[in-house]
Amino acid sequence: MANTSAVRFPNAGAALGLLGAGLALFVLAIFIMKGLVVVENGMVAVLIRKTGDDLPNGEILATPSQKGIQADPLPEGWYWRNPYTWDWVYKDQQEIHGGMVGIQVRNWGKPIAENAVIAGEGERGIIAAVLRPGRYVINPFAYTIKEYPAVSIEPGHVGVLTLVSGADPKNPNEFLVENGERGIQKHTLPPGTYYENPFVKQIIPIDIRSHRFDMMSEKIIRFPSLDGFDITMEGTIEWYIDPLRVSEVYAKYVDERDMLTCITESIILPNARAYSRIEGSKHLARDFIGGVTREKFQDEFLAGVKKSCAAQGVMIQSALIRQIAPPDAIAKPIKDREIAIRMRDMYEQQKERERQQKLLAMEEKMKDRKTLSTLADADASVAVTKATQEKEVASISAERELAVAQLQLQAAQNQAQAIVAAGKAKSDVIVFKNAAEAQGLKNAAAAFGDGHTYVRYLMNQKLAPSITYVLANTDGPFADIIRRVLESSKTSGTPKK
Repeated sequence: MANTSAVRFPNAGAALGLLGAGLALFVLAIFIMKGLVVVENGMVAVLIRKTGDDLPNGEILATPSQKGIQADPLPEGWYWRNPYTWDWVYKDQQEIHGGMVGIQVRNWGKPIAENAVIAGEGERGIIAAVLRPGRYVINPFAYTIKEYPAVSIEPGHVGVLTLVSGADPKNPNEFLVENGERGIQKHTLPPGTYYENPFVKQIIPIDIRSHRFDMMSEKIIRFPSLDGFDITMEGTIEWYIDPLRVSEVYAKYVDERDMLTCITESIILPNARAYSRIEGSKHLARDFIGGVTREKFQDEFLAGVKKSCAAQGVMIQSALIRQIAPPDAIAKPIKDREIAIRMRDMYEQQKERERQQKLLAMEEKMKDRKTLSTLADADASVAVTKATQEKEVASISAERELAVAQLQLQAAQNQAQAIVAAGKAKSDVIVFKNAAEAQGLKNAAAAFGDGHTYVRYLMNQKLAPSITYVLANTDGPFADIIRRVLESSKTSGTPKK
């Protein structure tokens, strides 16, 4: 008899096969996950090759067949690389902020040429091309990024352009160079924002608006007069740089000091002092107290300073001399005399003014008198005119009322005649009507023979309808009387038994 209780076990080889397959799938999954490169937003993945040829000494980047850092990083996204061959590191993307310019420095390549500022193709050093504001996928091991402010030229300014890198100037003794040569360029840049490499181009904003320079304090002007007195002068000069010669002025006169200070101390003040000394020494000290000489000197000073400064690229708009002070020893007597002359002139003017006021008062009185006379004549003329107008108005009104009264009288007479005619017509109608009615009655009475018969006829006409109604009504009292009469007549006619 067969043993039915025996237990069957699975094949051990098959179980080991399944276990091995599962283990292989697990290892494969780990291998795949380990080779997964996930580059998040704002990041890059720098690849590093672990197998291949050795990297030569001094090199930073490896070629695709060499071990080491690869040049091209991976941007945002999902990638897979063989973890046996590759390794990687995550780095932030290079970000250039607003209002800045990014300068790239190449960390790999052959050494830069001697005396060169900008690296050529495949050379280490500064790259001429710039990065504007934004984010860039750049290998930080291959390039170093430095930020510099962009140059903003405001309205009322121009930019002086200097090439730091370029060809040597053909004429090195000139302040300005030709286009493309290293040095200060002749042309300027208009207002705007410029993203330039400061190692290639340097832009200096220059103010070409109008400025004021006050000649006072330590910048006061002193010069000797013709008679040897020390004269001091204070004033204000308004100026601006010639827009066509900005580069020239900058190259010749601007140094490490403030530009306005350089212009005023290097051009305006020396020319003002030189001209005032040359022209001021031609006049006596008393001539500067006032009068025509002082005004003439101011006009000549403006013309002379304007001409000399324009030759150096600075345009003078105005030059106002506020004060010219000679020594007190000569100024006081002259001032006293001037004051006395002015006081005399003032008194003369006052006397003349009072005389004019007296004449004006007399003229005003004569004018008032004439005005009153004119007003009286005008009032009399107005009164006469008004009386005449009132008389004419009254006459016209009386004539109008008389005409109206005559028309009303005529209308009343016409109305009376109409009333009489209407009454007569009504009476005639009544007479004619009565006569007609009387003639009709007379004719009717004649037809019946006499008047009594005609009256009975009329009476019967009035009574006949009523009698007919009474006799025809079977429900009235007359019907009862007739009914009783008929019944009594029937009773009285029956024979007795």
